[in-house]
Amino acid sequence: MSVIEEVKHRVDIVEVIGSYVKLSRSGRNYKGLSPFQSERTPSFFVFPDTQTFKDFSSGEQGDVFSFLMKKEGWTFGEALRELARRAGVQLDEYTSEQQQSADHAARLRDALAQAAAYFHHLLLTAPQAAACRAYLREKRRLTDETIAAWQIGYSLADYHALTHYLTSRGFDVSELIDAGLVIENAEGRRYDRFRGRLMIPIHDTQGQVVGFGSRSLDGSEPKYMNSPQTAVFDKGRLLFGLHRARAAIRSEQVAVLVEGYMDVIGCHQAGFANVVAGMGTSLSEDQFRALKRLATRIVLALDADAAGDRAVLRGVEVAREAMDREAQPIFDPRGAIRCESKLKADIRVAVLPQGQDPDELVLESPERWREVVANARPVIEHVIDVVLRSRDVTDPHAKSQAARVIAPILLDASDPVQRDFYVQLLARRLQVSPRAVLAVVGQVAREARSKAGESGMRTQGAQGGLGSAGHAPSLEHRGADRSDLETHLIAALWRRPQLLLDANVALTRANLDVLDERDFTNPVLRAGFRRLSRVVMGAPLSEEEVEEEDWLTIIADYDALGLSAADEALLREEVVRTALRLRERNLMRDRIGINAMIEEAKRAHEADVAARYNLELHRVLTQHLRAQKALQLRSALNVT
Repeated sequence: MSVIEEVKHRVDIVEVIGSYVKLSRSGRNYKGLSPFQSERTPSFFVFPDTQTFKDFSSGEQGDVFSFLMKKEGWTFGEALRELARRAGVQLDEYTSEQQQSADHAARLRDALAQAAAYFHHLLLTAPQAAACRAYLREKRRLTDETIAAWQIGYSLADYHALTHYLTSRGFDVSELIDAGLVIENAEGRRYDRFRGRLMIPIHDTQGQVVGFGSRSLDGSEPKYMNSPQTAVFDKGRLLFGLHRARAAIRSEQVAVLVEGYMDVIGCHQAGFANVVAGMGTSLSEDQFRALKRLATRIVLALDADAAGDRAVLRGVEVAREAMDREAQPIFDPRGAIRCESKLKADIRVAVLPQGQDPDELVLESPERWREVVANARPVIEHVIDVVLRSRDVTDPHAKSQAARVIAPILLDASDPVQRDFYVQLLARRLQVSPRAVLAVVGQVAREARSKAGESGMRTQGAQGGLGSAGHAPSLEHRGADRSDLETHLIAALWRRPQLLLDANVALTRANLDVLDERDFTNPVLRAGFRRLSRVVMGAPLSEEEVEEEDWLTIIADYDALGLSAADEALLREEVVRTALRLRERNLMRDRIGINAMIEEAKRAHEADVAARYNLELHRVLTQHLRAQKALQLRSALNVT
């Protein structure tokens, strides 16, 4: 049994979900109001027998991991660690070195938390912080409640004030260096990193202080300074304010990204709690991914300069030296489009009025802020507008140049419908044919391939699977039990992704819908299905994607249970039968849930609600019988 299965075996989904939702028994199952959207009649069901849930109002369904990932906005790893803690399961036996590393990280977090409390106390009480207090209250118009809620602080203009304070509380100077609080120069001299600065604690997703952002108030440079990269602070993964914005983002399904920490704090004070910020440079895919888990739309709120001509043209370039520099946030349209395509996110750009920061706008005119965010435009549309704004589109040379500048953005859009839409939009704006735009896009693509070659990408042969034989799990039919159906199917498809087409043909012949990610209750395997579906459509996985995927770990564990090699014909039949079993299982679960909802509606004397559910039950019953019949037919024919 893998550690994931052991955790699932030990935790009770009813108990876990019951800590979030008031559940009441409904036959063998439990029901409650949807935790994902407002409703008055319970349509959220938990099924103890299968350890799954289904929300008939929002369509969300899955296992205990899926629930916590959706409800808390956690990654699979975060959900696994929390459930393992509850279940008393040791995820990994720590070596002495690993235990020492974990203990050291805990000490760093403790030092950072005490530093935050110290800085906050200084802001409130120290005479030297008078100018900082005035800046916050008068220029930034922050209330005392906001200052306390965000634990904003002040560091004394002293080279050793923080060092003396924390060493007196038991910390070693080497720990303070590792936490990014103290600098050791080439001569071995040690001194406080932050001196005479406005201090803003930066928290991780669990709400623990892991670093600081700071601002000078006397004109000294650098004006803005963050903590350095440490064992607990990774600026490429963190988003400022996410620990406080998570609930609002999930509720509104919109995340707004601004440039500065004070912008975030001002927006939250004004009642817009779905606002976060990056760490001072280009936004990474990890940061976009963290928001995508919580929201369907991500809005980049940029000032006119950051969203304007120079920024867009710089961002469209393939190589940008600014990526590795500590600087003002960079609007990278190509990066945004790649993230949008890869994560299936809706990423938009909202341009602020000239000369106004988000916190200034939101505190002066909340309605205007709401309007700006609501009118945010898709990234490609914004780029097209910016590029064409500065060009004479009546000049043939300018038309060609504009098309070449925008072509890389169009190539980064993976959705063919969206790409076609923007090709036609650009053609209309340039007053040329879509064919001409596509010709330029094709030329730019060929040039890019010529420069890049084939390095860095894994290609899949017509007959081969993914990865090397040493890493591809092998399967033979061994009567996988129902709890293993999802793992069994993904492991087989990893060996031969093209067999997904065979499974879908079999389902279509049985008058059933083709396989969909909603057939998978395990969120990690659901992600694996999405990846393999892309492969079937001709998009190979990169080395980086292969290394990062959690679902590969699951099927590797599954393979280690003793599965032996299978030939092509047996593997094809195994994929088809497992797909049918999986669909039959899911339809049975839906039958149980809908029946429970019908009974609930009858008890509440809601005849119209019961009638609607009866229609849905009839559809599901028909589908379930089709799945059963298809399975029986394959067994009778003993197809191989």
